[in-house]
Amino acid sequence: MQMPRTATTVSDRFYGHMRYLDMTRRKMERLLATKQIVVRDVNQIYAGLYLDAIASFEKMIEDLFIGLATGRLESNSVQIVPLVSFANNKAVRPIIFAGRSYADWLPYHYTERRAKVFFREGIPFTSLSSGDKTQLETLGVIRNAIAHRSDYSTRLFQNRVIGSQSLMNREKSPAGYLRSIFRASPLQRRYEDFVNSMATIAVKLCA
Repeated sequence: MQMPRTATTVSDRFYGHMRYLDMTRRKMERLLATKQIVVRDVNQIYAGLYLDAIASFEKMIEDLFIGLATGRLESNSVQIVPLVSFANNKAVRPIIFAGRSYADWLPYHYTERRAKVFFREGIPFTSLSSGDKTQLETLGVIRNAIAHRSDYSTRLFQNRVIGSQSLMNREKSPAGYLRSIFRASPLQRRYEDFVNSMATIAVKLCA
């Protein structure tokens, strides 16, 4: 029987992929600085990297959820108590996914609702702070504005994310916003801040 791995291996894997994505981002910024590409090219890269980051975050949640539910992952927290025992791993996904071929993990209330079925009090997935959950809502609004480009998702992005912030016109699109400066010293763009938030939440879930 295979020994369980620590849950932190899931957050470590996610963090490693975020570092890989950031290498690509930095490379594109260097190409822009030497005028080998233009701002529009870089904005496209930011949008693509962000969608990758969000998809990877959802995969992290799924891997952690299934790993804890099956005992393939173990946590240091004694509060995590699975409510369902699975006879074999093949039975896990159809039950957790409720017969579908995939599960939605964002918006995050989908994860919390599912967690309350399979874990006592939904822990660890119900343990995030209200600030973390608000940040996840913002991340989802930006993702939808990039992926769907519908009038509704664009309007939601403008209202909930841009709001009354004083930004240049080129920073008011989802991609432009991701590349806009969050902190001047040391220089940090909003994309970096959002990815750092995802990494921090991943660590909390996998602790």
